[in-house]
Amino acid sequence: EVFEEYYTCGKVRAIGVSNFLKRHLEPLMQDAKVKPMVNQLEISPYLTQTEIVDYCQQNNVVVQAWSPLGSGATGVLTDPLIKSLSEKYKKNVGQVVLRWHYQKGICPLPKSSDEAEMRGNLDIFDF
Repeated sequence: EVFEEYYTCGKVRAIGVSNFLKRHLEPLMQDAKVKPMVNQLEISPYLTQTEIVDYCQQNNVVVQAWSPLGSGATGVLTDPLIKSLSEKYKKNVGQVVLRWHYQKGICPLPKSSDEAEMRGNLDIFDF
C-alpha cells in the first residue's frame, strides 16, 4: 500500500517485485490498486522459468533477469551449443546469451565493471 501511495503521488515511477512466482503474483494482481510493473527473476538458458515468464508477459509485467549469464557453476558460458552459436555469429558467448534473453522479451541485467564488456553487452542487435 505504501508503494502504491508513492507511485500515485509520483515519488516512484514503477513498482517491482523480486522472485515472485505465479502463486505469489496472482493474489497481488487481484488485490493491488497499482499492479507491479517488474518482476526480477533469476533466468538463464539453463533456468528458463517459463511458467512465470509467460504469466508476467500476459499480464504486462516486465521480466528482468538477474544473473542472466548463469552463475559460474551452471556452465552456461561453456555450453557447447552456445559456444558454437558464438562462433557462427562471431559474437562472444555472453552476447549470444543476452540476445537469447532479448528475443524472449526478457530484460537482462548483466553484471560487469569492465567497460569493454559493458559495450559488448550492448552489441547484440546485429545477428
